[in-house]
Amino acid sequence: ILGILEGKVVVGHSIYNDFEVLNMDHPGHMVRDTSTTRLLSRLAGFPSGRCSSLKLLASKLLNRRIQAGRRGHCSVEDAQASLDLYKLVEDEWEQEMERRLRDDDAPHEPSFHSSDHYMQDEFWPEEVLTDSH
Repeated sequence: ILGILEGKVVVGHSIYNDFEVLNMDHPGHMVRDTSTTRLLSRLAGFPSGRCSSLKLLASKLLNRRIQAGRRGHCSVEDAQASLDLYKLVEDEWEQEMERRLRDDDAPHEPSFHSSDHYMQDEFWPEEVLTDSH
């Protein structure tokens, strides 16, 4: 897993938990965590500083019901919802990240102007790729 994620932008919701379980430090400028961005909270009309659940954000912004069954979370469903939430604010988020990197004098990473590259990852299950097109 560490090799797969190396050098990649990782999109998810509360993914710091996953990184902790993996005992992994992923560079902050390569993480897009939908649980902490003010962009989605503002778009949803939530008070600033509120860390919203994926279920609530998906309902409010995507008009999608997730995590509703008896079995609880589906990792693929959660990943798709996180990526779709990211896409809603992608341009603004990436511009903000580029500004922050310039201000911090951090090493410049490639700029991603389209989220299409996320679906090109060879590790997506075939049914996810089929559903997204």
